[in-house]
Amino acid sequence: MRLLPNLSIAHKLPLALIGSALVVGAGIGLAAYSVGLQTVDQQRAERMDASIRSSIDHLQAYFTNVTNDLKLFAARSDTADQIDDMGRAFAFLNTKGLGEKTLQDAYVTKSLSPDNRIDADGAGTMAGGYDAHHKHYHPGWRTLINERGYDDVLLFDAAGNLLYTARKEADFATNFAKGSGNPLSEGALGNLFRNALELPPGGVAFADFTFYGPSGGRPESFFASPVFKGDVVTGVLALKISAAPFSERVQSVRGLGATGEALIVGEDHLMRSQSAFFNDPNVLVTRVDSAIVDRAIETGQPAQGHLSLLGRATLAVAAPFTSNGAHWAVVATQTEAEVFAPVDQMRNTMLMIGGGLLVAAAALGLLFARTITRPIARLTDAMGGLAEGNLNVAVEGAERRDEMGAMARAVEVFRANALRVNTMTEEERAGSEQRRIERSMMMQALQGAFGEVVDAAVSGDFSKRVEADFPDAELNSIAASINNLVETVDRGLGETGRVLSALANTDLTHRVEGDYEGAFRQLKADTNAVAEKLSEIVGQLKDTSGALKIATREILSGANDLSERTTKQAATIEQTSATMEQLATTVMQNAQRAKDASVVAGSVTRTAEDGGMVMTKANEAMERITSSSGRISNIIGLIDDIAFQTNLLALNASVEAARAGEAGKGFAVVAVEVRRLAQSAAQASSEVKGLVEQSSSEVRTGSKLVAEAAHKLGAMLVAARSSNDLMDGIARDSQDQASSIEEVNAAVRQMDEMTQHNAALVEQTNASIERTEEQASELDRIVEVFTLVEPAPRLPVRAPVPPARGIRGLQQRVREAAKSYLTTGSVAVDKDWEEF
Repeated sequence: MRLLPNLSIAHKLPLALIGSALVVGAGIGLAAYSVGLQTVDQQRAERMDASIRSSIDHLQAYFTNVTNDLKLFAARSDTADQIDDMGRAFAFLNTKGLGEKTLQDAYVTKSLSPDNRIDADGAGTMAGGYDAHHKHYHPGWRTLINERGYDDVLLFDAAGNLLYTARKEADFATNFAKGSGNPLSEGALGNLFRNALELPPGGVAFADFTFYGPSGGRPESFFASPVFKGDVVTGVLALKISAAPFSERVQSVRGLGATGEALIVGEDHLMRSQSAFFNDPNVLVTRVDSAIVDRAIETGQPAQGHLSLLGRATLAVAAPFTSNGAHWAVVATQTEAEVFAPVDQMRNTMLMIGGGLLVAAAALGLLFARTITRPIARLTDAMGGLAEGNLNVAVEGAERRDEMGAMARAVEVFRANALRVNTMTEEERAGSEQRRIERSMMMQALQGAFGEVVDAAVSGDFSKRVEADFPDAELNSIAASINNLVETVDRGLGETGRVLSALANTDLTHRVEGDYEGAFRQLKADTNAVAEKLSEIVGQLKDTSGALKIATREILSGANDLSERTTKQAATIEQTSATMEQLATTVMQNAQRAKDASVVAGSVTRTAEDGGMVMTKANEAMERITSSSGRISNIIGLIDDIAFQTNLLALNASVEAARAGEAGKGFAVVAVEVRRLAQSAAQASSEVKGLVEQSSSEVRTGSKLVAEAAHKLGAMLVAARSSNDLMDGIARDSQDQASSIEEVNAAVRQMDEMTQHNAALVEQTNASIERTEEQASELDRIVEVFTLVEPAPRLPVRAPVPPARGIRGLQQRVREAAKSYLTTGSVAVDKDWEEF
């Protein structure tokens, strides 16, 4: 402070202006930096919170899809049938204790490479009857793995035998029962199998990640569910899942910048997902030792703090995730350098702008000070020269119309008077000397008063005035000029300081109102221009903030509505997907049954054709029998005629023998016997003829019935052929329908996944919109501290058109909100919003 009195006014005035500008600028800069730092940190926390919620939603959706698939396939009857069929085939192979070795040799040891085993439907006759069941069931499980991205499908029977795996690794056909001697039975999968056996129908058990030897030592997790046949558990269905699906779902989350990512960490502090920034394996290898992980898992609430991860200093937020027995923490990280880059950039920009403004203020202060100090310095030199008796000194500035000009003109009067004194007589010189002494005394008094005022002004106190009253009007004029100068400087600096103080206190209503000339007029104009410009900017910020809040509120309302509908749509599509799965299974079964029925109908048709041929031959045989019966009847008629003629001849012989007397008695006896034989033959012929006629009638009836049966059988054959054609058509249509439903099912699955992603994106959008609204409120709070001049009433405007509803209304409100605060030069931004 001792240095200030020793400085000249030429240095004090610029220093005072620069110091004031520096204090105001530093205060505003520190306030802006503090607010910016808090805002950036708040936005960072909100972004991480939104990213974590989105990651948890993605994980929960994936867990739900896996459990739904597991429940669906565990409840299917063909899954239980597969366990029974493969169990019987395995038991048959194992009658000599060679079941495991036989299947291992057929499908693992002597099979294709591990990458190609899943594509092979069978292993040939080496596996015996097991291979037929494998060819029947394996394509369906392979389709599930390819569509869902699971690592493997495993089927156990109730005794712990791993009857089926899709990939055929070293664990295939081994036993996982406790005490079986299989090392894997004491691991995570063995414990999961035993836990699943105790679950009710539809129950799901989960085994956390562990290094699984048969999979090449990769980290694997397992889901398992019991398979029931009736009320009895017949086995366990398990799905093996790697870390890739979980990593993909947390890595798909956006909003964490270029250096941020979301990670999954277990209770053991080991990562369950792969980091996107490192190629080395992280799952079950990289530790995340941080208290925020423990707090999140133990308390069930999010926690945030600093985290050193893989050599990077990051800010992190951890949130708990619990599902199906998995107790994990989802951690969102972002490097501190990227988080605070906007604040650092703003700080550097403010320093650059502040430095430029400070230089400009220094230049303006220097120019302003020189307009005051240089005339004063010249007058001081002129007055010093006059005091030393140099009457030839030039007095500059007399042509000025301000106080400096008045002072210069007064000094010029002193110089002129001194010149006149030199030309006076002795008497006049004596009188003049007396007057000079008196004037010198008055000048000393004036100089004292002037020095006191100037010293006070140099110290920044402009309240002092030249109070002395001189008998000389010129001296009084000089004193008045000095007083007027100090008063003008005091009033100009006072008003300028008042306006700057009001600006520093966020009051933008004050202005410099005085009437000034020269540099003070320019200072007044510049100060008022600053206040006006700042008022205009803050007013525009208020209007923009209000419009932004309204638009954001409307967007949030529409987005909430869209989120609710998307959630309902996701649930509906998920139910539709499950229904389509069941429908596809039913249609496939119906197609198989129709195919089997078509085969049976073809067999019936062939049997009917064979029966028709037999009936045709039988009809031909009956016709031949009828023809033979007719010929037999003709022969019997001939025999009857012969018997009649024989009887007639025997009668004639008896008559002739009677006429002969004694000589014809022997012949008469013969004739009688012949007659009796002829009568017996006629009687027998008559009986045979009756039987033949009856047989012929029966044969004709039988032939007619055989013909009718052949006709009926022909009609049955036509109907069987038509039924066979219909069954073939039904089988083909059922197969086409099954293929179509499978395609629809795949489309529904894709829609389900897309809807789940859309629902997560809508939630993230809602969080972003809420953050935007909060930032708009924060902007309102910041701007509200400024006091503005009340605006003039606006002209009435037309009544607004009622906003459109639904998605089109949301698009319209987004466009209006964008136009309310986006600059016309931001062409890319405008195009983006128009596309939205």
